[in-house]
Amino acid sequence: MRKKGKRNRVIILKGSPGVGKSFTARKLISRLELTKIARISIDEVLHFDQRKNLSKDKLKLAKFHTAIIVRSFLRKGFDVVIEYTFDIPEHLEFLIDKIKRSHTEQIPVSDVHIFHLTASIEEVTKRNKTREDESDPLPAGTLKKLYKSCESTSGIVNGEIVIDTDKSPVKKTVERIMESIL
Repeated sequence: MRKKGKRNRVIILKGSPGVGKSFTARKLISRLELTKIARISIDEVLHFDQRKNLSKDKLKLAKFHTAIIVRSFLRKGFDVVIEYTFDIPEHLEFLIDKIKRSHTEQIPVSDVHIFHLTASIEEVTKRNKTREDESDPLPAGTLKKLYKSCESTSGIVNGEIVIDTDKSPVKKTVERIMESIL
């Protein structure tokens, strides 16, 4: 349990599909031992907008609405874990800015921690075929394109920590995250 007076935390897990963001998020939440924690998948928020095509506007709206949801949880004293396939640094920076700043409301000060989870394309391909989050596997071409795009932005955002989930089992990954956020 967090001590009184400590700031809330926003923990962002980013990376290509199949690197273990959802699995890591579930294990991390069980280790945090908090009564007030929220988990948000921006992929799920993207589905709020029922337009069929993925556009810049749809992506921006998903980040904006995620920030509003996060701020709502922060005002109530929650820590928040966010999962997403951030392959465009500006989108991540936009989300962080919208979490931290609002011209219409008072936002509690919180610490934002960013972790880029990575793995080899072979491991990501294998994990994609046996997804534990009950989502449909991505087509191989889409997966490779997203993988290349995500890996090209690994570590670009200030303060981002890169964790190789090939070399670090989930228990070690969670321990590394815990060490960084405490």
